[in-house]
Amino acid sequence: MTTDDGKAGRLRRVITSPVLLILVLAPFFGEGLSGSSPPLDLLLPWNLAFMMALYGCGALVCREVAHRFSLGFTGLVLLGAAYAVWEEAIVDRYWFFPQFWAESGIGVYSVVWHTNVLVASHLTVFHMAISICASILVVEWLVPRARNRPWVNRPGLVLAGSVLAVTPIVYGEFDQRPPAAVLLAAGALLAAIVVTAFRAGRRPRPVPSLSADRGRRPRPGLGILALACISAHWALTYTVAGTGPAWPLGVALSLLPVAAGLLLIPRLALTGPYGSDGVRVVVSLLTFFVLLDLLVALLGRYDMILSAIFTAWLARRLYTRRASIGFEQPDARPAKLA
Repeated sequence: MTTDDGKAGRLRRVITSPVLLILVLAPFFGEGLSGSSPPLDLLLPWNLAFMMALYGCGALVCREVAHRFSLGFTGLVLLGAAYAVWEEAIVDRYWFFPQFWAESGIGVYSVVWHTNVLVASHLTVFHMAISICASILVVEWLVPRARNRPWVNRPGLVLAGSVLAVTPIVYGEFDQRPPAAVLLAAGALLAAIVVTAFRAGRRPRPVPSLSADRGRRPRPGLGILALACISAHWALTYTVAGTGPAWPLGVALSLLPVAAGLLLIPRLALTGPYGSDGVRVVVSLLTFFVLLDLLVALLGRYDMILSAIFTAWLARRLYTRRASIGFEQPDARPAKLA
């Protein structure tokens, strides 16, 4: 092998490193897909650095903890919910931000103890499903060689956790100062979700192998079901406040499509979340955001066309590879790095 070939191989490994991919992809999923940050603004070095610290390190920590402690996909989902509490209640504090409530059209609907429950539940669902789970799954599909091993060693995990821990100091919405008891309650909720992740995720389910996926026909309509669930949740979240039901009923209605998806999709899927059916569900979620971004672009945010184009390209790439996506059975104990 020539020196040039060796350099090209090393460069290719760096570019396709799962750590680099998750540090870059998670901020785009968490901020760019929904239009929270203009896509081009994410490329500004100072913005990208902070978003990588918040979203990238958050997704990396969730993935590594779920992998190292064999928490399975259930544990990963719960860790994603814990991350949502960290970001939106501790760092950004949009749970307690009346200006954000007003700009979203929800207003003071469902405000309890300085917290907008509808906003909090919606942001938790979004970050759990998109910022954490979808970004991690996409990276594992793009880099299947890294599926059953840690992405960083222990010092790397400690570093990622430390960077995530200081994000409220680097950038925090400190103008939003609910009573200390409210913030303490949010911290207690975060801790409770993490404990639940460890208790509920201790029984890892086997990951379907590639041969198992090939022997099964895909379930018709699974992607359409996922698309319908996210569309209904999104629509209800931003319309229920204006229809007049009491807030407990309104919040329940907005979460009903999410509950239906969590109940029906695992029952109907013929592969696990890491197999081809998981790809179909994530592609449907990405398709929703392609349509949302195009709608936002038509309303004047023309930069969102860039987000729609990249998301559509990524969704198509995953969908065309769905039949070949699969993984060997993991070892009984996940490999660990010193």
